[in-house]
Amino acid sequence: MAHKIEHESEIAVFLASQIQQENLEMNRRRIAYALDPVTAFVYFKLREFYWTLTRRLGLAHLHDGSRNRRRSSLNRRPLLPAELASDDTLSAISSARVFIDVTPTLRFGGKTGVQRVVREIAKRAIRDRFALPVIVENGELLSYYDHPSLPRSVTFREGDKFVLLDTSWGVRFEHLPFVQALADVGGQLITVLHDLIPLIHPLSVSPEMTAEFNEWFEKIVLKSDRVICVSKSTAMNFIAYIAREGLATKPHLRVGWWRLGADFDDEDNAQASAEAKAVTANEAPYFLTVGSLEPRKGYPIALDAFERLWSKGVDARYVVIGRAGWQSQSLEHRIRQHREFGRRLLWLDQANDADLHHCYSHACALVYPSMIEGFGLPLVEAGRYGLPVIASDLPVFRETGGDHVRYFNVLDSIDLAEKIETLYREPIEKEKIPTYSWDDSARNLADLILNDACHTHIQRQSPA
Repeated sequence: MAHKIEHESEIAVFLASQIQQENLEMNRRRIAYALDPVTAFVYFKLREFYWTLTRRLGLAHLHDGSRNRRRSSLNRRPLLPAELASDDTLSAISSARVFIDVTPTLRFGGKTGVQRVVREIAKRAIRDRFALPVIVENGELLSYYDHPSLPRSVTFREGDKFVLLDTSWGVRFEHLPFVQALADVGGQLITVLHDLIPLIHPLSVSPEMTAEFNEWFEKIVLKSDRVICVSKSTAMNFIAYIAREGLATKPHLRVGWWRLGADFDDEDNAQASAEAKAVTANEAPYFLTVGSLEPRKGYPIALDAFERLWSKGVDARYVVIGRAGWQSQSLEHRIRQHREFGRRLLWLDQANDADLHHCYSHACALVYPSMIEGFGLPLVEAGRYGLPVIASDLPVFRETGGDHVRYFNVLDSIDLAEKIETLYREPIEKEKIPTYSWDDSARNLADLILNDACHTHIQRQSPA
């Protein structure tokens, strides 16, 4: 326990230092653009408000580089694939009375992280006939897929199960009427918990997100009949948090966990971009990190490690795939102004699935320096391609990677550099590690939902 507390304290200090670096970057920009302190203060407050507002409105493309545009969800619902439109499939879905909400992913776009989970499960929910994916639109619950045989609007009845699979805290107020309607008819609310990051590590996300997550956690998660987590580690964190904070849940709340898939397809059959192909055109080996640029991902640790190696004459390249995220301007400046940028330090901030497949296929290894994760999709994705993985020594990575991963001490760039150099000088044969497919993952989730195959109970009294 003492080691865990020390570990958590080190992470908190690191995150605080990253926020300080971001403040220094703001000051640098203020001086560079000759802003007076009052103007600078107003500017950065307005910028913070702008990021929050655009994210809530589904306009994050205005600052994160995404090409998605918010339109009415009705105009963007995917057509039901012809092979799934049989009468048998549609009647089986109608009788299952399980509804999986995917509103944020359809509304705001995205194909990585949680959005990948949602899209992969939504496809298989209909194919495997265990649930109907739905969205909230204009106060109604509608089918995610567009097909005349699917119900346009859903009204709950006794025994129904409503599964909040997506990152739904941003649309929590739209969900509350449906949560209440479900309770009124004796249905079950099942919430999927991807992580507890905003609660346990508030410094790693924006204050606005922490506030949103807290309210969602209180009004929806604690009112759930079941909570299903994306890993056992996240489930144990959830149970420990409930006990530590003395929180009231529904009586006999059931908690389970399931494993995510590792395979993915490029739905658009797109070719790898010129930038991705340029990475592999160079014969020098490269190490890959996948994930958005934000404080908890540990990019400064990896950069420190590679700088140490470059100073020793190690000619390894470092390739980053991920968009700029919250509190990343200082890191972005460090990358773009680095003397190795464009040579041994490469950043693909607009990569698609085809680029990711291309880079996974040719990399020497995955470097995963993240210090806080609920699961860690890049770890299992890399394992599917046979990539060696060097990752922070986190319980969740031990759970998903087991003995197939080379672990380094969290936040220790020297230890990381040694692990990278070992693989650089003594490369090993690629060997795919055992992974779940999304088919496996969907079946596992269906079992949890349909058969109540949860792992543990929290026996607490509801608030009076």
